[in-house]
Formats: sequence, structure tokens, C-alpha cells
Amino acid sequence: MRLLLDTHIFLWSVWEPSRLKPEVAAVISDRANGLLISAATPWEIAMKHRAGKLSDAEPIVLAFPEYLDRLGAIELPITSRHAIAAGQLEWAHKDPFDRMLAAQCILEGLTLVTSDEAFRSISGVQTLWA
Repeated sequence: MRLLLDTHIFLWSVWEPSRLKPEVAAVISDRANGLLISAATPWEIAMKHRAGKLSDAEPIVLAFPEYLDRLGAIELPITSRHAIAAGQLEWAHKDPFDRMLAAQCILEGLTLVTSDEAFRSISGVQTLWA
């Protein structure tokens, strides 16, 4: 299975793994699964940190690649194909980070690991509910 972690799931995985359902934590830690983190994730974390919404996120902002290594994850770049698909999604949800994750999942055939209820209203995104 190829998994894309929503930003909050990435943060829980590195900071508070006890917040994950045990079965979800097992899937994330299983190195047989492909674990991806969108380039949108560090962008979102950095913006929220700068805005004061994630005051403890400075270590992640400064050493993001190290956190990827800890999880055994690889970064999924944002391509123009992803950007166009995100902008064209027939989905009322306006959050640009969520739209990007949805587009990447659809185009790359990924399963999104999330607990964000907004993803229940979009078709074509396979989810693993954390």
C-alpha cells in the first residue's frame, strides 16, 4: 500500500504517536508500505508556525528531512500536474493544502491517512481513517 500522510497525521506520527489508532500506527510503521509526505506538508507547517498556530514546530521546520528519515518516508514533490488537478477539483472545500493532498492521492493512486472529516465529501480519494 502507498500512503500519503495528512499534515496532522505526520505531526502525530513524529510528536504524539499515541494519538494514532494502533492499527494505523502499525500500517504507517510497516516499511513494506510506501510512505509519502507531500511537499505541501512542510509548507503548511511552516506557515502555521510563522502564524503562531504551531509554536512548537520549529524543530520540524528546521530539520524536515530528518523527520522524513525517522518515519522512513519520502517526499512527494508538487508538480504542475498536481497543481492543476488541485485547482480543478469539483470539491467545495477551499483549503489549498487539503486540495493538493486530494489531487496527489487521485493522480498518484495513494491512500490518504487522515482524520479530517472534510475528506469524506470528495470522491476519488481513498482514505485510511486515523
